[in-house]
Amino acid sequence: MSGATTRKIGRPPVAQIIFDSLIRSSTLALLAVGLTMVYSVLRFPNFAHVEFAPLGAYVALAGATVAGLPLALSAVIGIAVCGGAGILADRLVFQHLRDRSPIMLMIAAFALGIAIRETLRAIFGPSPRNFPLPLQAPMEVLGASVTTVQLVIIASAVACMLIFHGLLTYTKLGVAMRAAADNPNLAQASGIFTERIIRAVWFIGSAFAGLGGILLGLDTQIYPMMGFSVIVPVFCAAILGGIGSPYGAMLGALVLGFAENVGLSINFAFLGSLVGVDRDFLFIPAGYKPAIAFVFLIAVLLLRPQGIMGAARR
Repeated sequence: MSGATTRKIGRPPVAQIIFDSLIRSSTLALLAVGLTMVYSVLRFPNFAHVEFAPLGAYVALAGATVAGLPLALSAVIGIAVCGGAGILADRLVFQHLRDRSPIMLMIAAFALGIAIRETLRAIFGPSPRNFPLPLQAPMEVLGASVTTVQLVIIASAVACMLIFHGLLTYTKLGVAMRAAADNPNLAQASGIFTERIIRAVWFIGSAFAGLGGILLGLDTQIYPMMGFSVIVPVFCAAILGGIGSPYGAMLGALVLGFAENVGLSINFAFLGSLVGVDRDFLFIPAGYKPAIAFVFLIAVLLLRPQGIMGAARR
């Protein structure tokens, strides 16, 4: 077997693995941060959160194809619509269930997620769609083959994380959000209007999900099941980093993105030889990528149940 054939069949270059991991981590981080923000304030797993991803992508697609708007402007509109839809979901559904058990809120979130998904399917159909982008020739960056859109995805996610850090650290809204997350009753007794903070959390978290869906659609395709297809890795990233911690969600998404791509690139032929399988190459099939997320999640729950950056609780 020639050296060129070996490189083609063997694992990808390290730079390619890094870029693929950063692209995956970027979309997961945006979705996981929004998920963990809602949990930190309202204390329930919002399974409908991932459905705002295809909502934002479809709104941006409609703006670019039906209204003829520039794609960047359509994306901004899609993000804003998702933020408003998050507030609307809280006003219509979750506000009336605040005094109920988290199980009731979780069931309501399941139902809302199905309603959003099936509404998108009824309006846009089940077939995948693509953003109207011209064909792009990949470029070589540090030995990796990437496109301009993929670089935009990474840059957009990094910029959003930096802006979000500045919001949490240097603004009154950020301080109030952290106070409401730590102790809602004490925050309200201190004069913080918690309902306004909850609306802000819903808007920012849902807008992040919409942006994540748009970036995911730019890199792949848009379809109604797009949000449901990433629900496992998004929850894994949030729990891995420490549910309720935005910075933990960022770190969890980064760890998970690298774990998935590195795991798929490892040649396990040495393990195959131990059980009598004589092969030069033995890789994990791409369809088993969610299993890698579950393995990391189980390991973290066993070794550090509160997550990487979560605080230990009694």
